Amino acid sequence: MVKIFNFPWHIAHQFELMRIPNTSWDWLAQHRRQYSGFPRGDFFEELGGTWVPHFEEGKYDFALVHLDQQCFEPGIWDRGKGSLFRDVVGVVSKTDTPIVCIMHGTPYYPESFPSDITEENYLDLGFTEDQIDMSSELINRYVEATKDFAYCIFNSHEAERQWTSHLRGKEGYPKYKTIWHGMDKDEWTSLPKEPRVVTMISPAGLDKYYDRKFLASVKDALAERDIHHCHITVDASFKNVDEYKNFLGRSLIYFNPTKESPMPRSRTEAMLSGCCVLTTGGQDAEMFIESGEDGIIVPRNTQFVTELIESLIFDYKKALEIGKKGREKAIQTFPIEKFHEEWGKVIKEVTGKDI
Repeated sequence: MVKIFNFPWHIAHQFELMRIPNTSWDWLAQHRRQYSGFPRGDFFEELGGTWVPHFEEGKYDFALVHLDQQCFEPGIWDRGKGSLFRDVVGVVSKTDTPIVCIMHGTPYYPESFPSDITEENYLDLGFTEDQIDMSSELINRYVEATKDFAYCIFNSHEAERQWTSHLRGKEGYPKYKTIWHGMDKDEWTSLPKEPRVVTMISPAGLDKYYDRKFLASVKDALAERDIHHCHITVDASFKNVDEYKNFLGRSLIYFNPTKESPMPRSRTEAMLSGCCVLTTGGQDAEMFIESGEDGIIVPRNTQFVTELIESLIFDYKKALEIGKKGREKAIQTFPIEKFHEEWGKVIKEVTGKDI
């Protein structure tokens, strides 16, 4: 049995991690990110997890910690989720317990610039491309924060390349690899479809990272054509995960406008639910979606996306066929067994133990 110290972060992702065979999980009980487990209910206790008040030296095979680019923001690093990472690492690093990190974001972070600086005018104001996306500074902060870790895991190959391209061949840094998330295909079901378009991204913050401007323009254009668009968590909320699964399973089209979010889980959930997935490219999307067959990779063009959605709603059978093939592709690409196998390799390297 591999004993792992962790803390609440990305609940849906951690739900799949906790199901890795022959692992036991202790989560730090603290005030910063204390989740109830929604929308997964009480899965933590059901899967045998234990809340603990602090880290105990000698008790764990490794500690799993979490980062995203937002953690490095002044204020968040000092008082928010960044300081949670920093405080946990500060304690664990004084012991012999190995540390494994999941980097959930990318170096793209124009959010930290004043509102009058945009991607359109930054050159006129004297900023470079590296400065506007903060990539160089964030990568340096990432290297400093993780240089003594045993392993760093990324959610997409593109995110791994962005964070580590300058480290290849250098010594003194952690091992790193990409592990795509994995899901149980039997948890997601394609149901009779309603002519509905759904989007699911965080309801607040990181406007440029998620490209909310593009999303808003598409939503307005759809409204002008009397096409129903539902932003989950904004236009609809659910009491439990079963309600969410039912709603998604009955939705015809899923639209992902995000700009740099690495491998959105909601997109995979939509594919497994038989939705016809329209997604912007990048962050590995082209590695598994055959555009026009099992999903559609769309440009950031409001008119194009709006007209495509309208045509798919009228060509209901085509949308259903793309959704059916998308489910088949997701079952092949994101099986939970593969996810656990990849994590098992990392655990073996870090702890010497098989799962």
